[in-house]
Amino acid sequence: MKKKEKTLCFELLRMIIGSNIIAICILGLIFTVIVFQETSRQEKENMDFYMQSVQRQFTARLQFLEEAVSYLRKNEVMLDFFQNNEGDKEEILYQLEQGVNLFSERNMVAETYPVVRDFYVFNKDMRFVGTHFYPESMSARASMDQYVQDCLASYGNQDQIFYYRQHGNFMDLCFALYDTDMEVIGYCAAAIEKESFDRLFAQLEKYKTYYWLLVDNAGKEVGGSAVPGLDVAEMRESEGMITCGGKSYFYRQKAGSFGLTSYMMIPKGMLYLSIRPMLAMCWVIFMVSFLVVMGAVLFFSVRMTRPLENIAQRIKQVGTGDFETSLEEYRIREFREISDSFNEMTRKINQLIKEVYENQILASKARIQYLQAQMNPHFMFNVLAMISMRMKRNKDEELYQMVTAFSGLMQGKIFRKGEIEIPLADEMEIVGFYLYLQGQRFRDMVRYDIIWESEELKKCRIPRLSIEPLVENAMIHGLEPKGEEGYIRVEIRSVQEKSSGTEAGQDRKLWILVEDDGVGFDTEKWNLQLKEEGGHPRVGIMNIQRLVQNLYGKSYGMRIKSEPGKGTHIELLLPFIMENST
Repeated sequence: MKKKEKTLCFELLRMIIGSNIIAICILGLIFTVIVFQETSRQEKENMDFYMQSVQRQFTARLQFLEEAVSYLRKNEVMLDFFQNNEGDKEEILYQLEQGVNLFSERNMVAETYPVVRDFYVFNKDMRFVGTHFYPESMSARASMDQYVQDCLASYGNQDQIFYYRQHGNFMDLCFALYDTDMEVIGYCAAAIEKESFDRLFAQLEKYKTYYWLLVDNAGKEVGGSAVPGLDVAEMRESEGMITCGGKSYFYRQKAGSFGLTSYMMIPKGMLYLSIRPMLAMCWVIFMVSFLVVMGAVLFFSVRMTRPLENIAQRIKQVGTGDFETSLEEYRIREFREISDSFNEMTRKINQLIKEVYENQILASKARIQYLQAQMNPHFMFNVLAMISMRMKRNKDEELYQMVTAFSGLMQGKIFRKGEIEIPLADEMEIVGFYLYLQGQRFRDMVRYDIIWESEELKKCRIPRLSIEPLVENAMIHGLEPKGEEGYIRVEIRSVQEKSSGTEAGQDRKLWILVEDDGVGFDTEKWNLQLKEEGGHPRVGIMNIQRLVQNLYGKSYGMRIKSEPGKGTHIELLLPFIMENST
């Protein structure tokens, strides 16, 4: 009897499934241990963070009192009250309320509940004023005043820096107020609502079971509730973990202001309550992963037989004219070589199609450009030249000069767009054309001078149209609004500046001044407009600044000085580059 042959698919499935079951079980155990340890550490850090956060908030509430007392010690009216028993009661009360209100935000819990409800100050003659968070009736206030005086009398009989006494829902605090020489100048008393502290420490409710305790500097418990049977002295001696009644507790202690030390305790068992859901989720993830892996094994086993079907399908698509189709990359070498060859073939076909199509587009564009070229700017300048020659023949010298200057100005701005740098002489020729035309336009209203330090400077190379826009700005925004005779001065010279390199030396630089006596402007207001609006009539000046610094670096550029009614002074600093230098 012929033995039944096993298929490759069956052998692959058996091998992969068996290997995955073993691997998942091992990884599951390892991962469970890691998750348990890491989650325990993370939860402990979170627990510690929560306790630190609550302690910081508690400290901030006490800091409210510290800041209020510090304010009172520095206030002149309050010092007169404490030291000399002087001052109007209404003014003293106003200063006290102002000092308390300055820091009242820190006195609140959940933005609703105050920590300090009543606050009193006494001088050494027992004259006092008090402020209250809630409005009170006259009888209630008188009763509170008498109670605070009794509390302060009890404080005087104690040998303590800070004295605490509890009554009902309140905890009273009394302490002395000292001057800079550590002499007693008065006393303070505060009525603290214990309910506000309860709400503050209630942020630990996420751990279900928690304890907190406030202890004064004498070791007396003044608030909260500790673990039954736990001695405060034991917590002072231990660190971070304490055991009581067979149970372990995480705890934190922090010494605060006014002799108070806060303790917070959370049972260690609460830590594992938060870990259990995580461990259960891990095992659920493992089971789901196992099922997903099994499904993936079946899927990829079947998928191994589909590459040839996919290749045939793509070839049919190419036969229908779809040359954008391509084959994916396969892990099997033979299939991958077929895929690469097929994709290369479709890529070349697409490339040939695009080349033919783009050539047709280029031909169409060339025909359009040919038609547009019939109106080349050369035609305009030739016409201007013809007009100027006829004016010359007719001996109209003024119009001849104006047309010649206008033609030169336009040629300088349009014909040389492809050039980044041009000789300084060419740039100043454009400036001269512009100033001449403006002088003709306004006749005797505009005067100008162009001052050269030496003829050598005319051969320097500068960015194209870096001076003409500055002169144009001086004319349009400086002299035209002035409405009377104005003056523009352009000065060009070289300067020596210290080199910024590692070796000491002098660098020769080109210094250009464009100055006018026009209306000027407020530079601070202008800078603000540039930031807020993103644009301004003079924003072209800043474009020159960006161009220069992009070409030569931050050490070059413009410096602008201007005041309303006093004209504008613009200095442009450029590198000294001769025309024939490399």
